[in-house]
Amino acid sequence: MVVSALRLNEELVECVVQSTIQGLSMTGIEPKAVGISRFTTVSRRLSVLLGLHGERNGNMNLNLSENTATFLAGRFMAAEYKEIDDDVIDAVCELGNIIAGMMKTGLQNTPYAFDTISLPALIFGSSYNLYHVKNITTVAVTFEIEEIPVVRMHDRFFTTTVAILEH
Repeated sequence: MVVSALRLNEELVECVVQSTIQGLSMTGIEPKAVGISRFTTVSRRLSVLLGLHGERNGNMNLNLSENTATFLAGRFMAAEYKEIDDDVIDAVCELGNIIAGMMKTGLQNTPYAFDTISLPALIFGSSYNLYHVKNITTVAVTFEIEEIPVVRMHDRFFTTTVAILEH
């Protein structure tokens, strides 16, 4: 009911949630979905951006803090990272690619199916907005990583967004 009141596409919400959880399972964590929106907002410094192409075009954005990136990269690579380096960049881009791949599988046989995923790009910079032309359906889900200490509250949260052209 809340999803429809917010004019969010339930199929896309479910796909974003499940794809993110499945995609990050290789890190040994299960993030909890804690918020949804139909707007892309970018409040954390790093964004992994991937193009989604096919009959429906769009993009996927994984927005996270530097500390969240080093945490996820460390869990993914079974290593410890204190700062952003080439390995962390490779790891978070690969995690974005895995999540987009899960979305591709989850959306096949739906009106939002796409065929290919672009190479990931990493954007450094925060507090920007992505604006889309008309007829784009956007779903943004904010997740919490409970394994990150509460004293680093800002780092406990990240957002996965998908924006896809409507038919």
